[in-house]
Amino acid sequence: MKIQPKKLFTLLVTFLFIAFLVYIFRDMSAEEFINAFKMFHINYLFWIVSLYYFTMYLRGIRWKALLMDNPKYSNYHLGVVFMVGCMLNCFLPARAGDIYRAYYLGENKNESKMKIFGSVILERIQDGISVFFILLFAVLFYCKNNPIMTNAVYFFGFIFIGSMIAFYLIYKFNKIDFICQKIEMFFEKIKFIKLKNMVKSINRHANSFMDGFEVLDSLKLSIKSAVMSALIWGIECFIVYLILASFNLSLPFSASLFVISLISFSGMLPSTSIFFGPYQAAYLLALGIYGVNKSTILAISLVHPVLLIIILSVVGIYYLYRFNFSIDKIKEAQKEFEKNEN
Repeated sequence: MKIQPKKLFTLLVTFLFIAFLVYIFRDMSAEEFINAFKMFHINYLFWIVSLYYFTMYLRGIRWKALLMDNPKYSNYHLGVVFMVGCMLNCFLPARAGDIYRAYYLGENKNESKMKIFGSVILERIQDGISVFFILLFAVLFYCKNNPIMTNAVYFFGFIFIGSMIAFYLIYKFNKIDFICQKIEMFFEKIKFIKLKNMVKSINRHANSFMDGFEVLDSLKLSIKSAVMSALIWGIECFIVYLILASFNLSLPFSASLFVISLISFSGMLPSTSIFFGPYQAAYLLALGIYGVNKSTILAISLVHPVLLIIILSVVGIYYLYRFNFSIDKIKEAQKEFEKNEN
């Protein structure tokens, strides 16, 4: 069976991260590792679970704002769809959960799937910008002499703020039709009819995708979604703070800022699982600043994602069943979006 280059690259990156982690933790004994797990207690579990579910509802409010507060969507339903998507992202490669969200909502609400997917991408960009400011604040006030962190801030700021500016300009000065029509005319002139039809298809999907950025025309809804993003990530930071406290670590709140920003950005790296490899490396870098020992870091970086997966799966599996959305339909959604991309 032939392995696609993208999958091969993902496997390679995952292997390199595993090799890196094995090297870093090679001197740790099993006893140290077990003792680190024993430090965990459930005193804050109720608040961790409650706050995490609350952020899902807030994400529903934000997503509805990105969809122009259209009354055919409800905050609760969008929050649940988001949660199911997050759960699928934990188990399926290539962020299939985000594709699922666009496909399911498009089918359920008789809306353009590419338009919904555009709103999902805009949502992810907003997440990136929010986390960028968290990392920027943490570095400026707690770690400004660390060149690795400083360069990371510049890199992520360039990616996400640059992406937002680029999409805003593309949406505001929409020249997709003009450019595609010129290309179509050129291909028609040289008798490349198949390429002309391909460009016509790309033009249709690109315009539909950019419709998902319609909220950029509304200052009120743009501010609302930005405020929701800030609130969501502020609560996420507090959840991480509670998880760190659950291991009897007397760390300042700034530690949670580094953790949440670095584990969030680690999800950008290709990996067979968003919770293994880059995730542990991000924790190692974040808590290494505070001198936390490696056995404790490894324990936290394993407990944290397992806890989130359980929280997401308890509700996500139930609603995946309620939505009558099978794995076959998820694969169908991936194929449809891959076809549109090509």
